[in-house]
Amino acid sequence: MSRSLLTKILTLLLCFTGASCFSQEIKVCLWKGCNPHENLPLFRNKYEGEFSIERCGEEFIVVNKLDIESYLVGVLAKEMDALWPVEALKAQAVVSRTLAIWKINENKSKNLPYDIENSIYHQVYGTTNSTKIENAVYSTKGEILTYNGAIVQVFFHANCGGKTAVSDEVWGGVYPYLKSVDDPYCADTPYYKWRKIFTKSQISRLMNIPDINEITVSERHKSGRVKNLKLVSKNGNVTYITSHKFRMQINSQASKIAFTEPFIIPGTNFEIHQEGNNVIFIGKGYGHGVGMCQWGARQMAQKGKNYREILHYYFEDLQLETLENVKNI
Repeated sequence: MSRSLLTKILTLLLCFTGASCFSQEIKVCLWKGCNPHENLPLFRNKYEGEFSIERCGEEFIVVNKLDIESYLVGVLAKEMDALWPVEALKAQAVVSRTLAIWKINENKSKNLPYDIENSIYHQVYGTTNSTKIENAVYSTKGEILTYNGAIVQVFFHANCGGKTAVSDEVWGGVYPYLKSVDDPYCADTPYYKWRKIFTKSQISRLMNIPDINEITVSERHKSGRVKNLKLVSKNGNVTYITSHKFRMQINSQASKIAFTEPFIIPGTNFEIHQEGNNVIFIGKGYGHGVGMCQWGARQMAQKGKNYREILHYYFEDLQLETLENVKNI
């Protein structure tokens, strides 16, 4: 059975059972570059929906237009493992749907020819044949998180390392509905602890700061994450940098962003040790730490928590609504 036919059947069944029948389309930017026609056949063979080539600034982009629920099936295929508990998958579906709708609104105001990018900076989008993922998406069809009745920006990450962060610890800006919570659930999971070793010359090259001789933590946030770093060069010059900027600069030059890659900084909750010419980062967690911790959600689901309880734990001040009831769609 084709995915499009299965989508229609699931939608009809959900409508008959009283679930949301609100339909929303989304335009996904799959690719940016100079020769879009070479890549278009590859995307048509991989993804559902309609395709177009649009001009965006100095580049051309390939845009995939499809139903948002079908899109979310592809998102979950990349953002969570199909073998994870269904309640964790449902929680991810609601968070990813909320983020997608928020991006649709944001990019409309910017007059962009797409709503969201297929990237780690928005959401990664792929394909799957998992009926478990499809059921998780369609059983929560149309459900999103709101604040005072309006759609808001939400976030998720792999592992918070025991305590989630607030947004101003990472990007700046205040999101009053996003609070830091203690999270014992993600302990003893694969991304909870890490250790990375760089040489001082490596960090000098990656940061474009000559002859770094010493790196220390100068300030921490309330969550325990590093706020600022102090980098001292051999000639005595001192550079202060936020941990977020430091992490992004290091990671932007890695061959790929993956927890097992040796030369990335997985998160900003770390201690620094120096041994000779080596700088050793010993940390906890993977990702920015704001919003829902995916491994925490997984463990909560394994302990019998449902997706509503998971969402309330990480987003205590948000309400679960359906799209047709939200005032700023």
